[in-house]
Amino acid sequence: MMTGRAAPLALIAAAMLAGCSTMDDAHAGSGWSRAPDLAVYGAMEMYGGIAREQSILCGGFRTEVVRERWRDDFGVRADAVEAALVARHGAEAVERAGLSPTRRVACPQIPDMSWRVQYARLLRLLETRLGLRG
Repeated sequence: MMTGRAAPLALIAAAMLAGCSTMDDAHAGSGWSRAPDLAVYGAMEMYGGIAREQSILCGGFRTEVVRERWRDDFGVRADAVEAALVARHGAEAVERAGLSPTRRVACPQIPDMSWRVQYARLLRLLETRLGLRG
């Protein structure tokens, strides 16, 4: 039997190890895997908005350059996801989901790529869910 601080520490360690299981689907159990398509799309758009805003306002990049780079990196894939969502849920529903207000985030001391990474993860999740990935 554990006493003192050992018991809570053992529980914390067990909980951390339980989260280290290997899964075939990188998004399984993340919460997003069970969220409705349009909620995932809205969050994806919010993350993208924050990433672009930070590049412009914090990184000092020109708006046109950020838009062009974003389009080069994600444009074709994002367009395919949007078209599939429109076919499944209708244009009005997709438009409403994409209008989620963008949070304001302070400029970090060093470049923060986490918003872009989150956008890319959710884009991939939607591609997989909508059958756009082979």
